[in-house]
Amino acid sequence: MEKDFKEQDPNDDDWGNPPSPWTPENRKKAFRAQLVIGAVASLGILLPGLLFWLLRT
Repeated sequence: MEKDFKEQDPNDDDWGNPPSPWTPENRKKAFRAQLVIGAVASLGILLPGLLFWLLRT
């Protein structure tokens, strides 16, 4: 079976997009994202414990 595509050579200089500038708007977005991630993580940790505590037999 023959390959239909060319394999790309790895390029160590290509690390994706540069970071966005550290502006007040981006700070607000980053802080809000951290709050959302923290809330979801806390809920994911606390919910199983609460359910186990409430539904134990």
